[in-house]
Amino acid sequence: MKLGVFLQAQWEPGTDIEEGIAGLVRQAELADELGYASVWLPQHYVSAPYASIQPGPLMGLLAAHTRRVRLGTGVFLLPFTRPVVLAEEMASLDWITGGRLIFGAGMGYREDEFSAIGVPMKERLGRFTEGLELIKRLWTEDSVTHKGKYFSTDNVTISLKPKQSSGPAIWIGGSVPAAIRRAARIGDVWVSSMNPSFEELRELFDAFDEARQGQPAAPERPTMRECYIGETAERAVSESIDALYGKYSAYQAWGTASSRTTFSNRSEFEALMASKFLVGDAAGIGEQLRWLRDEIGIDHLIVRVRWPGVSESQALDTMRHLAEVAASV
Repeated sequence: MKLGVFLQAQWEPGTDIEEGIAGLVRQAELADELGYASVWLPQHYVSAPYASIQPGPLMGLLAAHTRRVRLGTGVFLLPFTRPVVLAEEMASLDWITGGRLIFGAGMGYREDEFSAIGVPMKERLGRFTEGLELIKRLWTEDSVTHKGKYFSTDNVTISLKPKQSSGPAIWIGGSVPAAIRRAARIGDVWVSSMNPSFEELRELFDAFDEARQGQPAAPERPTMRECYIGETAERAVSESIDALYGKYSAYQAWGTASSRTTFSNRSEFEALMASKFLVGDAAGIGEQLRWLRDEIGIDHLIVRVRWPGVSESQALDTMRHLAEVAASV
């Protein structure tokens, strides 16, 4: 099973941002050293009081500190950027990374972001699907003419085509069946968020497989998961629950419409952890990886190992332990 790491590029007030960025570099370097397949960079706007670094500049930095691992946007909020601009920026990043870019794209879900940027939230689906189709054409065609509802181009050729001849692989996020069926039709890969439970993944991949019929098989079958490996299962929970509870409480405050992680108190949250997160000792995590592989067909596990309240040394230890576990599964 391939492994990826999802970087926590968001910090609480009072954090030393320069040290936070240096920590992300160290995580990416360790992923490269351990043989991880991918490193993923999130995107949010107007996330104050949390500080968020944007994925484009961060990817350029990480490209200079890694040699082999693929670098992905997880996910880029496509409706906020005009397709010509985004096609140019991603093509540039594909060259800067040496052809290691994965373009992960999503629609966004936070009303605050749409309001601040001036894009009506009701237009997010149309802007996403039309923009993505135009980006794919701009990556592979010359003199692109497009007259759509949201975007128009007249004989446009972007400055630089991507290094990957057909363009970077397009991974589409989403957590509800309609979004997953759409990903099957217009993307290369559907990547689940951290939110669906292990059992819900079965249902969601069934929807993807049904919608994918008649098209080439998806090249990968990934899922994203929160992950913490401790000396014992009990210690893993006790050492990570405060950080995870704080993180998902913030998500609920944001009003994440697509999130299936809803809870009213700490005890409910602990039960949810067991149903969808990889938190435990090495033996237990190994069993969960085997289940994901054998029951769901997961072949690329992307984990987030650090949140506010978990130290860098704890996060790097989890990465090392997970590499050992995956090698033995």
